[in-house]
Amino acid sequence: MSNHQGKVRLGIIGCGKSAEVYQMPGLMQVKDIDVIAASDIDRERLERFAERFNVKHSFIDYHEMLNCPDIQAVAVITPTRFHAETGIAAIAAGKHVFIDKPLALTISECDGLISQAAQSPEKVIMVGFNLRFHRLVSKAVRIVQSGALGEIKAIRSTYTHWHPGATAQSWHRKREFGGGVLFNEAVHHFDLWRLFLGSEVRQIFSTSRPSEYFEDETGAIAACFENGVLASGIFSYESSPNNEVEIFGKMARMRLALYRMDGLEVYSNQEYPGDMRARSRRFIDTMKGLPETVKAMRNGSDFDLTYRIQWQHFADCILRYSKPECNLEDGKRSVEIALAATESASSGRLVKISCGSGPN
Repeated sequence: MSNHQGKVRLGIIGCGKSAEVYQMPGLMQVKDIDVIAASDIDRERLERFAERFNVKHSFIDYHEMLNCPDIQAVAVITPTRFHAETGIAAIAAGKHVFIDKPLALTISECDGLISQAAQSPEKVIMVGFNLRFHRLVSKAVRIVQSGALGEIKAIRSTYTHWHPGATAQSWHRKREFGGGVLFNEAVHHFDLWRLFLGSEVRQIFSTSRPSEYFEDETGAIAACFENGVLASGIFSYESSPNNEVEIFGKMARMRLALYRMDGLEVYSNQEYPGDMRARSRRFIDTMKGLPETVKAMRNGSDFDLTYRIQWQHFADCILRYSKPECNLEDGKRSVEIALAATESASSGRLVKISCGSGPN
């Protein structure tokens, strides 16, 4: 069933770095979405944003935007501490809503969003986990689901940036505002862990080191899932950029390097990475996949494309009355893990996560 009203008319709430640098370039490539409005409490930033992206309507108070019947959907791309309040207001106003990750600061805020959304089941409410829409992640999910890796034993993540504190947004630096690498950044990989494993983290131990600017500048995590799979991760704001996931199965091991166009590798339990046979097969697989890779890269890198595909998915859900890939429950589960990680780093203790109730 299709919606014959044409494009989704979208309003942006929050015109900071995330919206300007990451979200809007992808949005501008989606023909099914028309960004017609923007809102930000900083008038100068709002005017600059509206001029750069040719946005017709501007609002200092986002409530005025929500009162506009011509706006079908809104994107909440504010700092995390405003997600719940803004998202609840947008849902109550009858809009389809996109909320960037992390969903909210607390479990109670997540529950508030879920409760409000339950009153409007016909509306699309989506959480912005763009890595789910990475071309190689989609392939990796199919490989895991096929059983080719065998019984999954462990999963490992590395997600590092060069994001120096001197130029970071002020809210990125403080845990209480949703900042810190364990909460704001690692949440991406917590969502990927859940996507790959189809299970929930039940206990976690983490440690972190601060810097002059960040309360959590670099963090290390060890976790255990309900299905017994073990997980580990290294996350940092101030290092060389890297974005990897490795899944260890009984029959094979799979490595994902999300900043590489040829970053999907699978090794059987009989192969070493340096074996000539493995290296030859790797080269052949890369050559076979080259046409698909080149086609995908015409519009940017695989990572950049995740934003465009994410927004196309949001539009498709609205226009075709379907459910989003990333819902509020997914957002809540990842927040649970992130909160447990920061609590463990603060207390130096193992933290257990009860089903649906957050860390305890």
